[in-house]
Amino acid sequence: MKTEDEIDKLFERMENQLDVFEPSADHKLRFLEKLQSQNQVISLQPKKRNWIRPLAIAASIAVLIGMISIAPIFQTNEKAELASVSPQMEETQNFFTVAIQNQLEEISKNSSEETNALVDDAMKQLEKLETSYEILKKDLVESSNDKRVISAMIKNFQQRASLLENVLEKINDINKLKLSENETNIL
Repeated sequence: MKTEDEIDKLFERMENQLDVFEPSADHKLRFLEKLQSQNQVISLQPKKRNWIRPLAIAASIAVLIGMISIAPIFQTNEKAELASVSPQMEETQNFFTVAIQNQLEEISKNSSEETNALVDDAMKQLEKLETSYEILKKDLVESSNDKRVISAMIKNFQQRASLLENVLEKINDINKLKLSENETNIL
């Protein structure tokens, strides 16, 4: 048993170097104090990646890009008039606006009790056309002066003028009929 002899020789050589004494009574207390003074917790588990912060940053960037891309829409007028397209369209709008205003004034001058129902119906139809014109003004902004929208706006003006012209003709016909009836009743 040669290995036992070697081990014995090793212990004999290290006899004065080995600590064979019992630790002091306050050894445990001093050890715990040193651990607490370090105040570091060492985790043996692998560190988990926290995804909340990178996701919050990515979401913020996405919202910012979205706002920047939508900003030009909000900066422009929500509605654009036909006059904003070109000087010719401004003339067209002015022409129809003046013509419609003149027709409305003439209708109000020539209307009577017999034509009130006709005028009220015409005003309701006129309001519908004006509502659709408001929608077209919004479409003009969104489509950035699309020719189809411009054409629809001009047709809307034409429809309003035509409606008022027809109402005015019917009012004149009713007034003529009323006048001719009064002439025959007198005779």
